[in-house]
Amino acid sequence: MTIAPHVEQELETHLARLRAAQPGITAGEAAPLLPEHLRQPFWERAVGRYLKSELAKVEPGETGPSR
Repeated sequence: MTIAPHVEQELETHLARLRAAQPGITAGEAAPLLPEHLRQPFWERAVGRYLKSELAKVEPGETGPSR
């Protein structure tokens, strides 16, 4: 799912404030401090970024463990 640009901007604004107030804050620590309406987009973005980075590690044609 793609996050709407205005939601992404609002999310980044809140995260910047949290990071400024608490340097080194983790995603797990930041999530409950976000306004309720930004929590789902935050986790959707985090999962999407994680999956993208993991898929980038997979060699073309690799299908996983053999059975």
